[in-house]
Amino acid sequence: MAKTVRRLETENWVVELWPKAAYDVQATSDRAVIGFAFEPQSGMDAIGTGKARSFLRRPNTLSWVPGKCPVFSRSDEGGEYLVLRGMPPVMIGHRDARERPLNAIVDPDAVAAACSLRRRLLSGEREIASEPDILAAVLLRHFTSGKAAAPWITAARLAAIDRLIDRHMGERLAIARLAAELELSVGFLVRAFRQSLGVTPHRYVMERRLAQARRLLDAGCPIADTAAECGFADQAHLTRHLKRSTGVTPAYYERMEK
Repeated sequence: MAKTVRRLETENWVVELWPKAAYDVQATSDRAVIGFAFEPQSGMDAIGTGKARSFLRRPNTLSWVPGKCPVFSRSDEGGEYLVLRGMPPVMIGHRDARERPLNAIVDPDAVAAACSLRRRLLSGEREIASEPDILAAVLLRHFTSGKAAAPWITAARLAAIDRLIDRHMGERLAIARLAAELELSVGFLVRAFRQSLGVTPHRYVMERRLAQARRLLDAGCPIADTAAECGFADQAHLTRHLKRSTGVTPAYYERMEK
């Protein structure tokens, strides 16, 4: 199946959900762009400058690019990514919003708003509710607070965590076991995930399982086989969590195949 960009457009907003795929973008938008990375990404980019450099983007991170700011970004693999256009800087309420890009923002409110917009796109809704207001408040907090502390979960540590999750994709992976294999306490692991990724370890593991399940379903894998391969107890277990996370059930992907 060809990769599909989901799009929702209203009088004030344009929202797009880009699937995991290689990309090469060089553009300057008249309007500001908010981006949210659901998955890790790596490649080369240049935001507001002429010099491209390598980047490693953690999952669940928010970015802000003001209007008229040139952007170049290229990745051989990409990752699921949400784009929101239409937010005027005045809505954020900070003087720097017109000029200064922000990147790698981790905030639980941003995660919730981005997941809500993703559900709207996948389920075919045509309206947007309070998500832009929530994202504006998150951006204001980060424009006001300045540079955040360096996260404990670096790109290298996240890659090791992802490899561990992938090795156990087809089985139950309790957070206590994840912490033990990383030689960390459960309490420390929970705090590190909240600070670095904006979610709990359980939520991160579940979203990684669901991302793999969606890719398998998108490729035509039977629902029962997908559930087993991604560590869900059965088809109903996968259906319940997929519906809660994305607003659609596995049957949605079967209909897309026809």
